[in-house]
Amino acid sequence: MQPTGYQQYRTVSTVTGGPGELLLLLYQAAIKNVGQGRTAIECGRPSVAHSHLMRAQEIVTTLQTTLDFQRGGEIATRLAELYGFVQRRLITANVSKTTEPLDEVLPILRQLLSAWQAAVRESTRKAS
Repeated sequence: MQPTGYQQYRTVSTVTGGPGELLLLLYQAAIKNVGQGRTAIECGRPSVAHSHLMRAQEIVTTLQTTLDFQRGGEIATRLAELYGFVQRRLITANVSKTTEPLDEVLPILRQLLSAWQAAVRESTRKAS
């Protein structure tokens, strides 16, 4: 199967993007997968929900493991706590196939995405 233009764009963006852009892609993918998992739960499609929620968990694990506690200090510590909370709620939602934990997680991920978007914009502005 040939990749679509969008898939090619995402692949090139992932390969050529800087760390900030990659971070934003991870948050966007996590939000998308949580949303799709939520929809699958509402539609009574537990195996589809499981797949999306597992992908979201993998992304959050990636975010956790890439934290730099030396350079990040207090912020990295707070993010680790938030990621731990998000992980626990994703697991709860996946095991129980309920949407309430996802309703807690989505605003957190969206707020973090928004904050990182602002940080990446500022970093890009300073670099130019």
